[in-house]
Amino acid sequence: MKSKTMRHASVVRLFTVVLLATCAFAMAANAQTLWVKFTLPFEVQWGRNVLPAGEYSINMDSSANVALIRSADGTTVGFTPIPIQNTSHTGNTALFVLVRGNERIVRSLNLPTRGVSLVYQPTTSAQREMLAHADKVKTVPVITAGK
Repeated sequence: MKSKTMRHASVVRLFTVVLLATCAFAMAANAQTLWVKFTLPFEVQWGRNVLPAGEYSINMDSSANVALIRSADGTTVGFTPIPIQNTSHTGNTALFVLVRGNERIVRSLNLPTRGVSLVYQPTTSAQREMLAHADKVKTVPVITAGK
């Protein structure tokens, strides 16, 4: 009887492993990846990252709270901070940058084709001050792709 119980336990373990693997593959298949490309005509601060003027891409995975920012040559520049997600079905597909004098801070990334706007909160007291006293907002067009 002991061998029958051990065989039953092995079958149950194997079934559990197969079930968990199937769920993991299904979740990975449903995860959406978004790729965004943009050109900054000026230096900006994005969270704790300072991005000089140039071409960039962002890879975002719907299962992660941050996105990887890369320069045009493929080197990793940094990660975006955790955004607040708002619903958006209108407006430009663009990066919105707050401007005050020579300072520029990324405020949001609007993706109406995806139905979402990612709003980035200030991470320092200087950024909160900038948010409160920004002179204007610059719009940087972005190109999106994804599955």
